[in-house]
Amino acid sequence: MTIAIDDSVVKWSETGSLAGRPFLLLLHGYAQDENQLDAITAAVSPPFVTAALRGPRPARAPRTSGYGWYDVDDRIVPLPGQDVETVNAILAWLDTTFAERGTPTSVFVAGFSQGAALSLHLLRSAPERWTAVVTLAGYWLAGTVKGEAALDELRTPVFWGRSEGDPAVVPAYVDATRAALMSFAPDAEHVYPGDSHAVLPEMVVDLTAFLHEQLA
Repeated sequence: MTIAIDDSVVKWSETGSLAGRPFLLLLHGYAQDENQLDAITAAVSPPFVTAALRGPRPARAPRTSGYGWYDVDDRIVPLPGQDVETVNAILAWLDTTFAERGTPTSVFVAGFSQGAALSLHLLRSAPERWTAVVTLAGYWLAGTVKGEAALDELRTPVFWGRSEGDPAVVPAYVDATRAALMSFAPDAEHVYPGDSHAVLPEMVVDLTAFLHEQLA
């Protein structure tokens, strides 16, 4: 199956050239869509130009609406090859978009839940392409990705926000994410009180400050 990003449903914060502007890619959670992360767009633009993508796969039962970046098994592990297909589709979309609208001064990605796991996977797959990464209620996917060998050298800044008792991400995944980030982004983790699986308003405040710090 060939996966591609549907350019007709990308939700942009503004039109026009990307040249000379910081650019933020937004990736929603499972069974959601490109409207889900509007709070982040409202907080960071301008100066950031944001583009919220729609996942290329319809969500599967028992979900009745929305989209995903990859299908998963009962351990929320991507079905074989789907994570790679989606990463390649997003990178191809970025190449086409920048060729058409100009090259930004810096390129960021932020995701929630499954989109947050994918944001880390994009970092691992093509670390040289990202100025910084935001992962909210996400986790580090198991396995080894070729590009991640450069992470310790590049030390790309990462903001990892999560609720203390998030029921959707099991403790083993939290531990694995912490261990993976420790070598190159030891200050990434930001823990918020509560047990929700959501983009909290305080997360948005903190990630906005984080993104602006990368522009300094």
